[in-house]
Amino acid sequence: MNRKRGITVWMAGVMLLAALTGCGTQPAAETGSGSAEEQEAIQADVTAVDSFSLAYRENDSLNPQLCTSAENKLMLQLCFESLFQLDDSFTPQAGLCADIEQNSSKSYTLTVRSGVKFHSGEELTAEDVAYSLNHARERENSTYQEQLACISSVKYQEDTVHIRLSSAKSLRELEALLDVPIFRKGSDEEDIPDGTGPYQMVSSDTGMKLNPFDQWNGGAVGFCGSITLVSVSDSNSAANLLSSGDISLLLQPDAENAAATGSEYTSSVPTTRLHYLGINCEWEPLDDPDVRTALSMLMDRDTIVQTCFSGRADAAALPVASVPDDVDAPEYDKEEALELLEDAGIYDRDDDGYLDISKNKPFAVEIIYNVSYGTKGAVLEQYANTLDEVGIQVTVTPLEFAECQTKLRRETFQMYYGEYEMTADFDFSSIVSRNGERNFGTYSSSQMEKALTALHAAEEDEWEDAQADYLKCFMEETPVIPIAFERSVIASSAPLPEGFGPWPHNIFHGIESWSAS
Repeated sequence: MNRKRGITVWMAGVMLLAALTGCGTQPAAETGSGSAEEQEAIQADVTAVDSFSLAYRENDSLNPQLCTSAENKLMLQLCFESLFQLDDSFTPQAGLCADIEQNSSKSYTLTVRSGVKFHSGEELTAEDVAYSLNHARERENSTYQEQLACISSVKYQEDTVHIRLSSAKSLRELEALLDVPIFRKGSDEEDIPDGTGPYQMVSSDTGMKLNPFDQWNGGAVGFCGSITLVSVSDSNSAANLLSSGDISLLLQPDAENAAATGSEYTSSVPTTRLHYLGINCEWEPLDDPDVRTALSMLMDRDTIVQTCFSGRADAAALPVASVPDDVDAPEYDKEEALELLEDAGIYDRDDDGYLDISKNKPFAVEIIYNVSYGTKGAVLEQYANTLDEVGIQVTVTPLEFAECQTKLRRETFQMYYGEYEMTADFDFSSIVSRNGERNFGTYSSSQMEKALTALHAAEEDEWEDAQADYLKCFMEETPVIPIAFERSVIASSAPLPEGFGPWPHNIFHGIESWSAS
């Protein structure tokens, strides 16, 4: 095949023209590739803040591939970069990768950008990239292990990195998965690994701080001369420090938790964390795709997002964050849902106000969920009210986690409330493929298997059509009922900087153009 894709590198010097306020995102405008003249123009418009501070956990790793706390993940975004970054629509944008060549659906060759310096002053090499990717996929405690599970080997030669896959991935999918922090080979054994980001971590007698990296490939950063790092023991402590003004910014990844007290200014970023209703596809009448589709059309997602998630989610009728223009996602429509049900032989046979299936049995479903999550209970209560209005009897059953898992493993359920943090390529195979490890509902479809295979094997010029075919197959089958993608909240006690335009895994995207509000 030997298909080569030229890359226009999304330089850190790209200026964001639109500020982001409230809980919505505004698209950023690209104004060039970060030439010296453009960087100087950006720098001239930057007004530095007097101070800026972030929380960090002393009891958590400073290795960006091993840390688990929201505080360290946020802080380390300033210190490390990746081969590709995901913009606010989860479209991969080139970072440390200068070029990528697809040799086959299971073989790729990457060329590493030249002239990039680590904080130590050493130059980034293909060996460093290969080492970082192997570290991420092989370390047992790596937070990227599942994301890179499709990779069988990573080797380097001169300035190129050769990646072989155990299962096919399209070019677009692989680029999304390579949003993995890169560090200098061997520096993961040091207290502070060596990155290439706009700020470098410094330890001194007065504590930890982040200083601008004057050799950063994106140019000078004038937003803050030094970022103070404040040690915290847990997320509650970090929230308290935000309230008191001791830290400037906080990332809250879970919509289940209320916004931190004192967070007068907030923004948000999308995530791949999908909330959905799983279905036992062998249970009559849920074994009928039209019935499952009707149940999906009875989900008032927009209202649920505003009331149950307080706006901290994006309504989703399909398992992707951005639906292609030529795909019409299912919409909330009671009338059409009832027509689908009637065509499937489900209607009110005895005029008692409730729908009946075969042999005059009432159409009744039970939905189980983990009692620990109040948001899920609120969603199901609203959904149950809608189903009751059209004549479907619903029982919502809260269960402890272990009991939920037992019912799923034994397939002794009708529907369940699930939550799945998808990898950045939005691969849903784990839930909808025949042997998927999260396929609890015994769903199996040869059409879906073909659609998934075609998507993963698609060449670059075929990928959009393959994705549209897969999503159309999903709508015909409705193996699960998507609800919404959760959003992470960025909280600040002071006005957010001018030029603030976060990306999902890089809240500080465009920091070289940030300016004091």
